[in-house]
Amino acid sequence: MRSPNLFLILVLFIFSICGSGCSSQDPSGTVNTTVIEFLEAVNAGNKDLAFSMYQGKDFLVPASIEMSFKNKKFSPGGLQEVVITSEGHTDNVAVATAECTVAKLDDDGNEIERTLLPVYFKLQDTEIGWIIIRVTFSAPLELSEDGLVSIEVPKTPIDPITENAVPISIFSVMLFGTGIYLNQKEKQKHNNSSRTVDTSNAASIPKESLVQFIRIVPSQQVVAGGKTTIGVWVKNFSQQPYEKFAVKARFPNTVDIKELSLFFGSIAAGQTVKQSWTFVPKMQGWLGVEEPTIVFEYLGTKYAGTLDTVWVPVQ
Repeated sequence: MRSPNLFLILVLFIFSICGSGCSSQDPSGTVNTTVIEFLEAVNAGNKDLAFSMYQGKDFLVPASIEMSFKNKKFSPGGLQEVVITSEGHTDNVAVATAECTVAKLDDDGNEIERTLLPVYFKLQDTEIGWIIIRVTFSAPLELSEDGLVSIEVPKTPIDPITENAVPISIFSVMLFGTGIYLNQKEKQKHNNSSRTVDTSNAASIPKESLVQFIRIVPSQQVVAGGKTTIGVWVKNFSQQPYEKFAVKARFPNTVDIKELSLFFGSIAAGQTVKQSWTFVPKMQGWLGVEEPTIVFEYLGTKYAGTLDTVWVPVQ
């Protein structure tokens, strides 16, 4: 059945062209998606992911995001609906208002009451896409260039890979749209004879570059004693394949897991692939997937880099 695969590749290629600047694009869709992704990360209890989408002075550390939203009765798992009620933008600045329907839950996860919480955002277009620079619950923000931040992305030998990358938010939409198909067709496309992820003699890649083409997404509603997964999505935006692509991480001793490393093998140009860690958490609380490390070869050179810890709430 090669036709569905060919069709999928063509669809992803068209999305890549649209996102890379080869065709005009209204930034409002990307701005709205960035806001919604941030709120979904807060709702999932993934404060590290939310913090990675933010550059400003409202939240100094990831935990301050969680605390600020909890003070507004927005706790993980309580978000029911998000509606963008207003949005405006210039070439490099945008503001948006998100009306969040939030449910208060009891200890058994049953809904007690619902409230409407408006959240006001200011965003800035940077080299790594739209980022959030202000978040407030008090009043709409002004569409001005006050408070803009400076983002310095370290130059690396693989900059050509990411310079024309689709914005992270468009990548996420593509993942949602093709997730069911890719999950059904997920296969191993490499020889698993070696189960070791070797980072020796590899050139370093900063996480700012990695997050543009790699996403680590935990399952929703992770329950102690139940089997769950953490998906690792990879999108190859370049014109050449990634070879010997592998991901490893450190899991705590509070989980039962057989394979700590994921081996993707070769990822063709324009291809989106996914593999998953499968494990059983033994106890409730926060589970940290530490030092997610990516290793691959590109045009004969070996690269390696590490992402931030992925925090998973276990019920």
